[in-house]
Amino acid sequence: MQQLLNQFKALTDDEKLAFMKEAMPHMAEIFQSDPQKMMAEMMPVCMKVMSSRGMNMDMMRAMMKNMMGQSEK
Repeated sequence: MQQLLNQFKALTDDEKLAFMKEAMPHMAEIFQSDPQKMMAEMMPVCMKVMSSRGMNMDMMRAMMKNMMGQSEK
């Protein structure tokens, strides 16, 4: 796993974005196969990453709504 992470870190930002776009459908398959397990394992990681960047769930929702062109309710 560490070797794969090192390879990812060595990519340019554009290459990282391209990789993530290619990987997302595969990630969705894993999430779909066992949603409860994936939420239980991934939610703490997502929350930790968000809080380390000074974000909370409300801020994330607002950002996503803005990106999707929806107004706040």
